[in-house]
Amino acid sequence: MFIYGKPSDEERERDYDSFEVMGRRMDVFSFSTPGYPFNATSLGHYWTNAKELKDQQVITRLRPYFCLVSYGFNDNQFLKHRGLFPIMEVRQQNINEYIDRGDDFARGDLSAESGLRERMLSSDKKDEWVAQLFTDKASQLLKPVIESARRGNSQAIEMISVLTHSLASSLEKITKENLSEVREVASRRLYWPVLHTPHSQLKTDQQDSYIANLKIGSKLPVGVDRARWKEDPMSMLVLELIIFVDDYRSDNNRRLTGDPVVDVPVGSELREVLKDLPSLNKQSARAHWWPVIKNIFAFSYPDPILVDQFRDLVEHRQDSPAMFKSAFNEALREKLISLSI
Repeated sequence: MFIYGKPSDEERERDYDSFEVMGRRMDVFSFSTPGYPFNATSLGHYWTNAKELKDQQVITRLRPYFCLVSYGFNDNQFLKHRGLFPIMEVRQQNINEYIDRGDDFARGDLSAESGLRERMLSSDKKDEWVAQLFTDKASQLLKPVIESARRGNSQAIEMISVLTHSLASSLEKITKENLSEVREVASRRLYWPVLHTPHSQLKTDQQDSYIANLKIGSKLPVGVDRARWKEDPMSMLVLELIIFVDDYRSDNNRRLTGDPVVDVPVGSELREVLKDLPSLNKQSARAHWWPVIKNIFAFSYPDPILVDQFRDLVEHRQDSPAMFKSAFNEALREKLISLSI
């Protein structure tokens, strides 16, 4: 869903549904990606334009034309993908080149590859974005191999396993040489790629000498090594809400449109009010995080009783929308506190 142009403040007040966070008015333009408030990807929900609707189940409609719809199936991949979209800064003077070379690579024109490779291997960090170009091209080339492997092509499966093995082995060597840099990346992940072996001693050595030093997930908003949660729908829903808010709080938020000009860290009205939100613990969960999460959730899901997937998440069976909403909010609040450190 693409939105061209931003309405005036008067138009936003008049024509767009709104909510409040910390006493400040918010609407769909308050988010880093306009038109994309919170949506529970773990439950298969996503935002679209009313004109783009097909046969999807509509969960919420926001004026003037925003619709939250359902795929119809659950998907908890957001946990595995957490941290896989790094914030990449492209200096203003490099943006045009980044766009042009990206277009060339996408078309299969690799005439600039040699020069870019030399720049990437230089010590000058101003060209770090070149690594993104090479990685994007590699991903593009691998897509048909992965699809073939998913269809059962044994040779494609073998090649994917060989490549994965090589990359995981390289990552381990890179870690030994650049522990602090790799640890910074790993600290924002819930999962980390490793070479697995059934050999007990080798697994112990790997755990002690490699994995333990990475501090995987140490900068996530929940204590992943102590968090009391299972992969149940309510836990996944609250984890998504926590991550959503923490991305704005810690400025990890970025737009994911595929446009290199847009895919850079950006400010937003929501970011401005959440930047001073304290880190998550049981006390701050009750006093600070819950009021924020409650309002962000209610904007996307004003009538939770209308969402079939929500009806199975609480024991309250009353048909009254107000009573169900109260019970559901209490379940969200309790889960938020239980997941806090």
